[in-house]
Amino acid sequence: MKTKHILFLTSWYPNRNSPFAGDFIQRHARAASALNKITVLHASRNDTQEKHYEITQNQDIINEIIIYYKGSFFQPFNYFKRLIALYKGLKLVENYDLVHLNVTYPAGIFALFLKFFKNKKYVITEHWTGFEKSKFKNINPVERFLIKMILKYSEILMPVSTDLANNIRQNAGSVKEINIVPNIVDTVNFQPGATHEAGSNEKIRFLHLSSLNERQKNITGMLNVAKRLAAENYPFEFHIGGNGDLKAVKEFITNNRLQASLFPVSPLPYEKVGELMNKCDCFVLFSNYETQSCVRLESFSCGLPFIGTNIGGVNEFFPDDFGILVEKGNEDELFDAMRSVIEGKKFAAKEEMHQYAADNFSVESISKKFNDIYEKVLADEKN
Repeated sequence: MKTKHILFLTSWYPNRNSPFAGDFIQRHARAASALNKITVLHASRNDTQEKHYEITQNQDIINEIIIYYKGSFFQPFNYFKRLIALYKGLKLVENYDLVHLNVTYPAGIFALFLKFFKNKKYVITEHWTGFEKSKFKNINPVERFLIKMILKYSEILMPVSTDLANNIRQNAGSVKEINIVPNIVDTVNFQPGATHEAGSNEKIRFLHLSSLNERQKNITGMLNVAKRLAAENYPFEFHIGGNGDLKAVKEFITNNRLQASLFPVSPLPYEKVGELMNKCDCFVLFSNYETQSCVRLESFSCGLPFIGTNIGGVNEFFPDDFGILVEKGNEDELFDAMRSVIEGKKFAAKEEMHQYAADNFSVESISKKFNDIYEKVLADEKN
């Protein structure tokens, strides 16, 4: 099998301004590098720098080229500055075979340029929740037109869930071919371990980790349910945090005197998340919208049962005995689900859950799916 050079063109990617932005795309890139040479190209706005453009390159694991550009107060100029930034970064890229665009807009404008002026085909991986009808119709008409054009000229679209694929078909026009490729889990880092620390297993321990974005994650809903469980004297701990602002969580704990039941969790390095999961009994995600949810896959890989809302792609790749799905925004259903865990509800064995994650979301599984798609597109190009 000949190694191919793939240009990973990204709309989102971890950078010095937003170290967690698009970290799931970075994991996809590293997985793809198991079978092919990968170069990442990303542009990020940075208004604090003196130079108009600053190019950085990191080759520790994969070749990552990030160009920072100084924004303009006149918003339309920033579209051109981003394209110029990407073009400057492209000069550092050796000859490549195919473009793998990650998140259609805005980086897809540059993918169109590469297709029509450099004769480079592109495929797309999509994660964005904005294709849902009520959200997509509120995007300005120019951006909506560009998104449809980018999708139209892609060779294969790889949404991370079937629900996302359906939203794209219904609201953003036709694409040549769709192939679902889910998010990835480091199944070496996320694997079953000890359920609890010694001496702390008299209480069921729930966990929530996210960006703590209230609009998406419905943090208030989970806090309300935890308050209700505590008021009814159920024995539990709820550890809640992530890489967002914990101020509202801490205020809720203080104002409701819930220090014995609710515990804020500060941001953790990715490699430490699995360790924390292995100290807990159940993960809780009460989101209003999701495309797939990386933490669900990580929970499964750790053998950790999962309570989540039945939205988007969350119910895909979800065996019945791996967790409980509840209605969006329904605090009564979440209360009943968490209570059932406290009262001893049984789930699949940890080893079974981990093996399921390894079969469907591991580096080996996802890298093969990507490689098969790359080979198909490049073979079609020769025919």
